[in-house]
Amino acid sequence: MILTALTRHAITRLAQRGFHNTDVELIQLIGTGVEDGFIVLNRDCQAAQRELKQLLECIRRVNGKRLVTANGRVVTAYRAGKATERSLIRGAIDRDLWNSQKSSSARP
Repeated sequence: MILTALTRHAITRLAQRGFHNTDVELIQLIGTGVEDGFIVLNRDCQAAQRELKQLLECIRRVNGKRLVTANGRVVTAYRAGKATERSLIRGAIDRDLWNSQKSSSARP
C-alpha cells in the first residue's frame, strides 16, 4: 500500500474530476514516474493487464492445492480431494465457532 498525504486542494480536485478513492494509489503503483509525479501511459496499462492475467492463471493453478505448515515452515504439499476440503473447512468453522463462543462466555 502506498501512503500519500493529500492536501485539501488535492481532495477537492480529485472529487471534482471524478477520481475514485483508490485511483491515487493505483496511479502511483502502475504509472510512470515523471518530474513532479506520475502519469499512466497506455504501455503501463498493458503491462498491468499482462501481470494481472499471469496472476489469474497462477490463482487457477493453485485451486484445490494444500500446504501443511508447522512452526512457520512448509512440511508438505498436495492436491486436496473434495472430501479433504470439506473436512478441513468443517474443522476450521468448528474451531472458529468454538473460539468465538469461548471468548464471548469469558466476557463479563
